[in-house]
Amino acid sequence: MKTIVLLAATQLAVGAVFALTASDNASNYGGGWTNGSNQGTGFGTWSLNSDGGTSGFAGNFLGDSTAGAGDINTAGNSFGLFANQDAGAFSTATRSFSSALTTNDQFTAQIALNFDNGNKGFNLRTGTDNILGFNVGSGGSINTAFTDNPITAQYDYGGNDAVIDISILVTSASSVQYTVSRTSSAGLQGILFNGSITGIAGSIDNFEFYNSGTDNGDPQNNLYFNSIAVNPVPEPSFYAALGGIVALGIALLRRQRS
Repeated sequence: MKTIVLLAATQLAVGAVFALTASDNASNYGGGWTNGSNQGTGFGTWSLNSDGGTSGFAGNFLGDSTAGAGDINTAGNSFGLFANQDAGAFSTATRSFSSALTTNDQFTAQIALNFDNGNKGFNLRTGTDNILGFNVGSGGSINTAFTDNPITAQYDYGGNDAVIDISILVTSASSVQYTVSRTSSAGLQGILFNGSITGIAGSIDNFEFYNSGTDNGDPQNNLYFNSIAVNPVPEPSFYAALGGIVALGIALLRRQRS
């Protein structure tokens, strides 16, 4: 009986540690993703802003990411931003965390994009300062207002099925580690950028997706994104303690059987 209780407690502890603290995806929104909406958990409401400039078009939508890039859909939809036919056209989707990120929190998201005209990408922010910016526009780049030490790879054409995975781990109150990787049938694959950013001042409290100044309304100029989440990553000491608990449970089980 003691063994069963011990193993049950272990399962509960593991579940609590690995539970998502924030998550959202496009399938939660039915047919309506609008300014002020919030169908996820662990986030504030969406702030959606756009301006087509003097002659362009800009806005946000829910749609099939495979119309212009790779498949990051949930139930057939992804979040999308367009901003075209004017250098001043832009569209942004900004959102706060319900609680600022802390050490061992890991932020993840998927982006699908194709053509690299204009500028499109993602920013993790403290207030309005960019902790980490991943931008695609005449190539790819990592940008930050703090200390950036990336291992970089050239961003070349990703093809019409390109999917970008973003993972950012908070390693201390003033530093993060990041990996930006790509899967597609064309161009460079695997890790595009990884490194660390240090000297961060302020709380990591919001993020932004954006698109601006693309050539035309071709869906291959859109930015698609989806599957946004924050989950805790345990310290190595947790795994050591967990291993001890499991070993103890096995030892007790063997003693009961002998």
